[in-house]
Amino acid sequence: MPRTVPLALAFAALLGAPLAQAETRAVAPPGGGLPALEVKVSLAEGVVDANGARIPIALDRARFPDDADVTVEVVAVGDARHVVHVIVPARGSEGLAWEALLAGGRTQPIFAGLTGYLAGDPGERTGREVRVVPGGATSFVLVSDIREDLRICGQRTTMLDPQALYPGSLDLRSTTAQRLSPEQQEGAQRVVAIDVGPSAAPSLARLLVARGSSVPGSRGVELTDGDPSTVWSERRPRIGQGEFVVMSAPREVPMARMQVVVAPASASANRDGAAPKTFYLVTESETFEVTLPGDAWLKPGEAYQIPFPHPLATSCVALVLNDAFTRGLVHPDVSVAELVAYSELDGPGTTLDEVAKKLSGEQALVAAQVLERAGDKALEAAARAYDGLDARGRAHAIDVAASHEGCVEAAPLLVRGLCERDGEAPRKAREKLERCKGAAGVLASTMRSDAATRACIAPVLAILAGGDALEPIADALGGTADADSETREVLRGAFAEALTSAPPGRLATLLADGHRSVAARLEMMRAAGARLMESPAESDRTLAEVLAGSPPMRVRYLALGPLGELAHAGDHLAATRVAESMGRDAEWPVRARAAELGAGLAEAQAALVAAVRDAEPRVREAALQALAAAPPPAPAVDAARAVLEKDGWFFVKAQAVGVLSRAPPSSDVDDALGGAIRDGSARVRTAALVAVALRHSGSLRAAVRDRLDDRNEEAEVRASAAAALGAVCDTSSLDRLTELARGLGAPGTAEDEQQIALGALVGLAAMHPRDLRDRLAPLLAKTAPPTVRVAAEKALAARGVCR
Repeated sequence: MPRTVPLALAFAALLGAPLAQAETRAVAPPGGGLPALEVKVSLAEGVVDANGARIPIALDRARFPDDADVTVEVVAVGDARHVVHVIVPARGSEGLAWEALLAGGRTQPIFAGLTGYLAGDPGERTGREVRVVPGGATSFVLVSDIREDLRICGQRTTMLDPQALYPGSLDLRSTTAQRLSPEQQEGAQRVVAIDVGPSAAPSLARLLVARGSSVPGSRGVELTDGDPSTVWSERRPRIGQGEFVVMSAPREVPMARMQVVVAPASASANRDGAAPKTFYLVTESETFEVTLPGDAWLKPGEAYQIPFPHPLATSCVALVLNDAFTRGLVHPDVSVAELVAYSELDGPGTTLDEVAKKLSGEQALVAAQVLERAGDKALEAAARAYDGLDARGRAHAIDVAASHEGCVEAAPLLVRGLCERDGEAPRKAREKLERCKGAAGVLASTMRSDAATRACIAPVLAILAGGDALEPIADALGGTADADSETREVLRGAFAEALTSAPPGRLATLLADGHRSVAARLEMMRAAGARLMESPAESDRTLAEVLAGSPPMRVRYLALGPLGELAHAGDHLAATRVAESMGRDAEWPVRARAAELGAGLAEAQAALVAAVRDAEPRVREAALQALAAAPPPAPAVDAARAVLEKDGWFFVKAQAVGVLSRAPPSSDVDDALGGAIRDGSARVRTAALVAVALRHSGSLRAAVRDRLDDRNEEAEVRASAAAALGAVCDTSSLDRLTELARGLGAPGTAEDEQQIALGALVGLAAMHPRDLRDRLAPLLAKTAPPTVRVAAEKALAARGVCR
């Protein structure tokens, strides 16, 4: 009986009047010994009234639906009896509802509660379901559990552990029920299985993997475990109609056919065992009704081929039982031993080696998916085919290795992919290896035996094994004499990474190992950086060994890195060696490197001053740069002044200016800078103007103004002069700087003029006159470019240097 709508509600809708919450009702007729039952649903009161019994609707009132969405139906269940089914759907929640089953003469509902997916995380939600299945004049009423992760392919919900409403007792009892709708069963494609012999043909790969079953306590793994002696059984009363197993399948591998083994070889031992007569195979979009040609339980181990009209491309397959050969058994145990799927690559005599060769062809993705499911032999086949594959095929081969259950067994092939120079193989291999702790041994042994793999393996090994990677990487460093600089740099980086997780003392042990070459220990020291101070004695001894005799220039140069680390950490001997290299080494690159490292070392100050007079300009440059790192002593200032007076190299003079910029106040220094402002090199002139600004040398204001006003001067120099005028507080230049600064961002202004304008803005910010906001008004206007406004606002916010 359809739900009824109160007449007042209908009139209100027709007249356009506001609709108040109203009742929805239905009346079940008397019969089968039950009195009539009138049921009213009142959303206003939040109850269902069943002949005076008031049943609360256990749903949050905020989620009550409109009256029009409530369903109250009378269901004929047999024996002339009727029940009333109430559905109150939750607003805004698809599938969630409060439902009740009510019968006349009863004060308590047969069932009442929330239905739909009620609890759990998305993809794993659980709940309850009420289903009314029409069966002619009467209907079957079922109440069941539902699980989001256990559904027949294509179904939103699938009944689990169903209970049926029995008309005679009006109670719910466990039952078997077909989970496919009548329409789905009627529309199924009919397939007749073919008897193909005493055993199923081996497949290249396991394409079906059981992931759940309707049978409590069973996932259905027996059906797809590759062992026809294990059996999945329905374990239900009668023939288990509707019981099912859900299996995963690779969508990328179309399944051309299947074979099923129903009875195991030991079938005769199970007297209650029975074979299905028909069953369904269900995918996400199709249903097949499979008919067996005879009672398969009488043919233990017999295989039956299931042909399909076309290959099945699906990620889900469900086997659903239907009819059975019971042989008169009172409690038949309908069972299936094995279901095997075959890809289009499965053919007579086809081997995994042949499949692996297809990783580079048109069927590459299918081949990869087959191999990923074919176990150890597939890994071996992929390894044998690897060298003959193109870059894409090698990436697929690495996918096969990465999917292998044992990452240690897959590691040799993964290492080959890791060391590819192009394609996706290196990335895929690295991602897998970095998660495989057990692969460290394979990586280490490969790196030791194959020099070509060192650069690609060492960084992964360092991440994977941490401090345990130090020794194999140290071994690799010992064999880098002929390696390119990039390989040595990668190995040092890997050693440094591994050292971060190593306890103190590990580095000292490695450096003290006299069996390692001097070259290897030097590379370790270069990689160790600041951690050298954990092993000062071993480091000093190693460096003494490195520098003994007459080592080549490269060795002397490289040794300076560790010497510098030790010297700056307070090692007096190392600092002395740095100073000696600066003054005595025959090669200027070594002297220049030593000068760089001498910055801040007390033991090296005299050597740095002496190096300012070195015959090689790059050494002089490095020495001056090091002296400028701290306030220079008087000898350094004198040396810098001499450079400005006599040296012919602009880059050396520029570094001399840097030294003078940090010198104590002195008229001699200002005079030297004044001369540098007029130097023939724009780089030196710029450096001198910056130094004047840093020193606030007011005595040089006129010389600075000359540089700004010289229109033949380089823009960079004029910009530096404009900024310096502010630093030396040349208030006479305020208007000139204002005029220049206002050109910032003006349309049509050349790039050089913009650079000078920005220098002028910096100068104004340094002087910071009281009327600075007025001077910058055009730059602060809304019409000014955004970048110009930001620069002007920063100038306003700056602290001036003039008093």
